[in-house]
Order: sequence, then C-alpha cells, then structure tokens
Amino acid sequence: ASLTTPVPAASLTTPVPAASLTTPVPAASPGARLIRRRALLASGLGLAGAALLARPARAAWGSFPAALADLALPPERSPRRLLELNVYGGLCPWDTFYCAPSWGLADHRYLHAFGDAELAARLDACGAPAELARPFAEDAAGELIHLGPWTAPLWSRPDILARMRVLVLRHDQFPHATAVPLALTGARLGDPTLAGSGAAIERFFRERDGGTRPRAAVVHPGDLSRFDNVQSALAVGLHPGAARPLELPLARLPDLLDLLARPATASHRPAHDAAVAGYTRRLDARLRRPDGAPLRAAELGIYAAIDAGRRDAAALAELLPPSLLGVALADACGEQGLSIPGLGARVATHLLTRPDPARYALWVDAGLRPTQDGGHDTHRDHLLSAARNYTHTFQTLADQINRPDEHDPDKLDLADTLIAITSEFGRSPTREDDRNGLGHWPGAHVAVLIGGPIDAPAVVGAIDPASAQAVDHASPAELRMALLLALG
Repeated sequence: ASLTTPVPAASLTTPVPAASLTTPVPAASPGARLIRRRALLASGLGLAGAALLARPARAAWGSFPAALADLALPPERSPRRLLELNVYGGLCPWDTFYCAPSWGLADHRYLHAFGDAELAARLDACGAPAELARPFAEDAAGELIHLGPWTAPLWSRPDILARMRVLVLRHDQFPHATAVPLALTGARLGDPTLAGSGAAIERFFRERDGGTRPRAAVVHPGDLSRFDNVQSALAVGLHPGAARPLELPLARLPDLLDLLARPATASHRPAHDAAVAGYTRRLDARLRRPDGAPLRAAELGIYAAIDAGRRDAAALAELLPPSLLGVALADACGEQGLSIPGLGARVATHLLTRPDPARYALWVDAGLRPTQDGGHDTHRDHLLSAARNYTHTFQTLADQINRPDEHDPDKLDLADTLIAITSEFGRSPTREDDRNGLGHWPGAHVAVLIGGPIDAPAVVGAIDPASAQAVDHASPAELRMALLLALG
C-alpha cells in the first residue's frame, strides 16, 4: 500500500520562498576563497579579494560568475582535458615529491627512516641513478625541496619537470575510509553534497554539448567495494543522476564489452527497443501535472540517462576497442608482475585522446604488485614496495606523455592537458613499528600538477621539519576547486 499511496499534489508544487534564493552568501563561502584556489594554478598574479555574487537565474549550471570573470583562467591557458592519477593507499612525500635530504639524518626520519645502508641497498638493487635526490624548487619557507629517488623515471623528462607544481595539503582524517572520500571529492563522508570531480565535469559539459557520450570516467583496478570508499569518485551528490561518470573496472572490462553487445535482446532488438520506448511514453503521459507540465523528479532523469546509455551501447563499445585491452608483463626492481597500471593508464589516455574525447579521466592506481595492506598502503616493507610500485607507476605515466619532439595522437600533450597526481594522505616520517613500514599521515601530504596552466617548477606551501606537519597548505576541497577552475 505504501507504494501506491498518492503523493499530495501540494507537496509537488509548493514554491520555494524567494528570500531563500537571495540570502547573501557569507564571506567565507567558496566563491570568496576563489582567489586562493586560482593561486594553486597560477601564482603571482596579484589578485584582489572579491565576494561571490548570485549567478543569473538563467545561467547554465557551472557558468563562471560574471562578477568574478577576471578571476577565470584565460582561454589560452585553460586545458582541454584533465587526467588524474590517484595513488591509492597513501603517497609518501619524503621519498617522492617533497624530499629534503638533510632532514632526519641524525634521528632516522623522512628519507632516512630505514637507515642509509638499507636505502642504498635498495637503490642499488633497482639500478637507481647515483643521485639520491634531484633539486627541484624552494617551498614557501625557503627550503630547497628535492625530488626523491622513486621519482627517477621523471628525471629524464625535463619537459615534465619544467611544468610541474607540488602542492602541500593537509587534513585530519587518518582512516582510508574517511580520507579517500575527502581527497577525491573535497567533502567529508556523510555530507549529502559529496560528489566526485567527474560528476561536476560530466554535468558541465553534457549540458553544454548535448549527446550521451561520456565526458568523465573513473578507471579502477577492479571491484571498488573491496577498496576504502574509492567508489566516492562515482558519487553525484546533489547533481542529477545523468552526471555519474562512466565506470571502467579493469578486471571486468571483457564482461562489460560482452554486455554492451546486448546478448539478451540480440535476436529481437528493434522490437525490444520499440516496446521500451512505448512504455516510456505511457509513463511520461501519466506523470504530468494537471496543466500538462512534466514532473521534475530526479528518478526520471536517472532513468532517462540509463535508457539513453542502453540505446547507445554500440557507441559505448566503440570507446574500448579490443586492441586497447591486454595486460603486459612488466619488470620493476628485478621483480615482475602484470602491469595493471599500464592498462589503467592506457585506457584513461585513450578516453582523453580519441576523436570525440572525454574531458576528465580518473586513473586509480594500486601499483604493479599491491601491498598486503592494499595498493600503495605501506604499513610494512615500505622501501621494497615504494621502490617497485612508485617507480613503475611514474614511468607508466611518463610513457603516456608526448616528448617535445613527439607528436603521437594517442598520447597526451602537456600544452592542452593538465595532469594531477593525488592521494588520500601521506606516510609518517618515522618507521611505524618492526614491520619496516610507515603509517598514515594526513597532516602533511602532497599533490602534483603537471602541464596545462602550469608553466614553471614550483612548490606551493611548506612543511615544518620538526613536527612533519604542514604549516602552509591547501585543503582537499581547495584542490578540487582548482581542478574544476582549470577546466572552466
């Protein structure tokens, strides 16, 4: 009976009080903080403060506020696409993108957490360069920050280093289950507005361009339910259901391609589609107000998006040609493994470079050989795992980027592509226990931006060497805002 009880008509037509639409936004709103977010992309522009004004009622969702138009990136600096590499499990900054070789020498912290002899042995086993670290840029405190040993695959690419910006981040969530959603969305777990960047990007470009092709995709190793709320990257929050990004689980791609062939209706597909269309028209005719206006129910929008995807299954199948699939055997530090990172990078890059490209692809990486704790989560044997997994992932990323004299249409160009390397938190500066691992460390971690509007090496923010806590930093929400700002 509860399924058939009519909903009172008044509840569907009750107007929203006009006052609630015009209440001034507090000065601490995201719009008032827009200057800082833009600074993550383009520093030294001397921008003045501004208050967020209401968007015109008829403006399309996501339109840049007219009153703040001078804060938008110029069109010539706005990238056409965004690749996000999410290092699932926690990216250690001390031996990658925020390395200070002089820190921790006396008390075995940071780069020296496991002793220099053990570090040297691991470097030797991996055939690492003679340099322990590569000077990069000064942070906000004037400390010269180096690139750590496991970023060595990028050292031979000055074109990449010249367009790299390291951002210091900080938050207060220690468990993966709460830190991952915060890092991927900028919102805390339980917030009804929690939505991945892909939802905003999908909605923004879908409403402008029309059609059903995906503008945003989440590429991950397999069953997201086994990970720590990584599925938050697919959340739409208060966006319509049609804003959900395309999900591509690598372990199940062959199954997906089989389903896109629609085997259950293969012998009578035209009749099946005609029947569904007929039932849809009948439903639409029933769900109208007395004046004939259609109901604006969120569920109907979700259904319409799903039905459009069903009708366009053949086009979706064309996004993933069989030649794209297959997992190669890779070697890192003398150890071999199936390169799921290679497949993930290849699929994400293909979506961004095909003739009708997506605007955003999130590549969730769990390493060449995921740790016992999952992905890059190194509670044990950090040196062993970091040397193998970080180096392979960064080499895989570099292989997707055209060199200055290379013009491969199937690779990314930094001139029109922004690449973001993210993670849910960093790793502790000291050995966690007798397992030779490092613990979770949300108080100071980093994200990296490469290409797009970034045109010079820089470190934004600073970490205190005594406490290993960020003293000048951005938040995950501010990073998410900067990424969306970059795409317009």
